[in-house]
Amino acid sequence: MRPINILPKLLTLTLFLPAAQAQDRPFLFTLTPPESRERPVFVHYDAAYGQETFEPFGGDNIEQNLGLHANIGQFLTFIAHVGLALDNGSTHTSQHGELLTHVMRSEDHVIDLSAGAGLRHEYSGTNVLLGRVVLGRRFTSWQLYGNLLLEKPLSSDRDNIDLITTLGLSYHMSGTIRLGIEAVGQDLEGFWDENEAEGGATLFVGPAVCAAFPGTSWTLTLGGGPIFRASQSPRTSEAVRSLPPGKQNGFVVRSVIGFAL
Repeated sequence: MRPINILPKLLTLTLFLPAAQAQDRPFLFTLTPPESRERPVFVHYDAAYGQETFEPFGGDNIEQNLGLHANIGQFLTFIAHVGLALDNGSTHTSQHGELLTHVMRSEDHVIDLSAGAGLRHEYSGTNVLLGRVVLGRRFTSWQLYGNLLLEKPLSSDRDNIDLITTLGLSYHMSGTIRLGIEAVGQDLEGFWDENEAEGGATLFVGPAVCAAFPGTSWTLTLGGGPIFRASQSPRTSEAVRSLPPGKQNGFVVRSVIGFAL
């Protein structure tokens, strides 16, 4: 069976799983821990379309992604996903896995601090070592979360260390709807390093809407926005986020269907 057929069929199978308490995913790119300890596994299917994208958005044109976030006991979270990108008739796959430990986590999730490491195999074939810090706080109606992701590409034509930052703010409008805004920055060293190896700094800013389906374990998150080429560098690489000089700004739109187990 071809990979393009696997993801929708796996998603369909979850329709026959027993219902559980809904777990929302308020952001598209900013990682937040699962909210329910009784139902600690969150499975998601992502579909996206973009131009001039960069990590963590994936490849240009059409991308599909199947993944999960799973709490292991009280102190660990395992994150994994498989991506499938379709670009001008060619198909590419990627794999991603991380293990995070909860450094600080209050019972009511008022403050969350997690850190961990992992590995990604990119669409280009490059392996990348990962280190992540997640810091967030929940208020009565608001959530504010940030991620700091360090990447070490195992490739000679890439930056020695890359830094990705994400920040998301969401507001609980009602029992089922959250509205938010999210920002992502990649290769921010391009602001001060004219020879940054992967095309210069790039930024994304856009809205996100998360809806839970009452009485079910399903959630739907929609969002997107422009991708800005904030600086330019004469150097480029084969990284997904490579933006050679002269290319224009881009955009991405994304939907995420989630199910809590």
